[in-house]
Amino acid sequence: VPNLPALVYKRGSQKPQSNNKNKQLNTWCTITYAEYERKVEKVALILLHLGLSANACVCVLAHNCPEWFYVQFGALRIGAVVSGIYVTSSEEAVKYALQCSAASVCVVDDETQLAKVRVVRAQLTNLKAVILLHRTTDINLTEKEGYYLWSSLMRESYDLVLKRKLECVESEVAANQCAMLIFTSGTTGYPKAVMLSHDAIISNIKFCVEAVAHLGSRAGVTVSYLPLNHIAAQLFEVLMPLLNGDCVYFGERDALKGSVTNTLKAAQPTRIFGVPRVFEKIMEQFERAESNSNFIWRLVTAWSRQTLLNSYLRNAEGIQPNPTIKYALAALIMRPYKAQLGLSRCKHYWVGGAPLSVQTKKFFLSMDIPIRDMFGASEAGGAISLTSSYCHLNSTGRVLSGFEIKIDKPNKDGQGEICLRGRCIMMGYLNEAQRSRELIEPNGWLHTGDMGRLHDDGCLQLTGRIKELLITSGGENISPVYVENLIKAELRCVSNALLVGDKRKYLTVLLTLKTNMDNICGLPLDSLHTDTVSWLKALGFDYIYLSEVLKIPAFAVNFNYKGACPSLDQKVMLAIEESLEKANQNALSHAQRVQ
Repeated sequence: VPNLPALVYKRGSQKPQSNNKNKQLNTWCTITYAEYERKVEKVALILLHLGLSANACVCVLAHNCPEWFYVQFGALRIGAVVSGIYVTSSEEAVKYALQCSAASVCVVDDETQLAKVRVVRAQLTNLKAVILLHRTTDINLTEKEGYYLWSSLMRESYDLVLKRKLECVESEVAANQCAMLIFTSGTTGYPKAVMLSHDAIISNIKFCVEAVAHLGSRAGVTVSYLPLNHIAAQLFEVLMPLLNGDCVYFGERDALKGSVTNTLKAAQPTRIFGVPRVFEKIMEQFERAESNSNFIWRLVTAWSRQTLLNSYLRNAEGIQPNPTIKYALAALIMRPYKAQLGLSRCKHYWVGGAPLSVQTKKFFLSMDIPIRDMFGASEAGGAISLTSSYCHLNSTGRVLSGFEIKIDKPNKDGQGEICLRGRCIMMGYLNEAQRSRELIEPNGWLHTGDMGRLHDDGCLQLTGRIKELLITSGGENISPVYVENLIKAELRCVSNALLVGDKRKYLTVLLTLKTNMDNICGLPLDSLHTDTVSWLKALGFDYIYLSEVLKIPAFAVNFNYKGACPSLDQKVMLAIEESLEKANQNALSHAQRVQ
């Protein structure tokens, strides 16, 4: 429907902070689908005018904003390839992405990003044009040197000849043509550029919508805040909304530092995708809100949370509980907490990018927020499994209908490498023919490098990465992530668990206690997280600082101070050992128990 709202952004939030105190900067602006279409066509004409041709690449070095979307679909309309670059990238990383993709056009957010491109421009022989989206200073841009201002280009009029050229090149775009480059994080060296075709991307998003059949025929609302150079953000924030006619609200520049909750309150989303850290931040806000309530209300919410959790767990076990007054009352009691974060209308929550712990999932289930896993990979075109209901708390649901799946070389526990085949599989790595052949067999099977197993009901469980496997001196292959997650599920006070055991007789684990974090530099502080304080209090200790627990000077917490010899109270050590024993009871084999 042309008049439906498509994109909503806060005026000025896409620009770097300035001294402009205009009240209009805090107002929300709406772009309808009709306007969206017109702007995409205008950008397609601009790109043709600047010399972008079919199969050439346009790179976007910018925060999430409507212009990102216009450039993407404008480039796709003329058969060009689009790719995103992290705004946190160094000059060297920007140069690599532009060189690797042989980019003809680069769209930059502001003067900070422009400076990175200017430094390396002389080494980029294919780069014809650089477009600055948001100018905050009187910087001089010379079109003769290939630098353009977005607002100036958008004011230009383009003749009928160029419009006919657009119609012509658009009609020649093929389904098996490369549409997008996604740079994956390599374990060593520079990232590899995954080539995805138009068919792979469109098929994947259609399989996602099919998997969530009850998504609804009515247009929904979602939020765009994750980096758009990620395939997950592309699927859930760009492509799925377009297929469903959803309205997309844009988060602010510091969304991942916590401001996303402000956008949630304004947007009131009906569906949202996030990485584990986003949901962990939301959980912390829930816990703070709950701790500030009075004793009677905490008792009421404790009953409500247990009621809701039991209901969801029964559902996960295949027992379909009938809706009861008890369940309805519990959900009603938890509604204010959801409303406080702008989640009162949200029906669909998905998490991906990394595993969300079972403990965190249970917490959200008890708040009437069922977070479902999405397992995906850039090489597989995006999503691989996406569930609309719980199969198991530790599974990622059933594989999408467009994929064939097999577990390669399974061990006695049924664990092996997850291999996939289907139309969503990547074309290959750009300029990396040998690596592409190593990953994709001649018969089409893609080796994901992920370890997993299939349950009897078809649900897929991830157990780790092949490259992360530990091989003990006894020859036992062990996935550390699985064991580490078991330990963290038993010890909510632990922030990190690192398994040690390669070429050793038995497993050892290094643990760190949760502390509060410095939001500016990202370092852990001496002050303990509420999870750790509560755990210690249950043991009879009133510690609020890590230095108190480790019996070291406060200044030694973040420094390699030779005079600090950490030691734990025997009662604390015993409690940790007891939790390790509980975790060991769920180990897949004796060799996978931490000694």
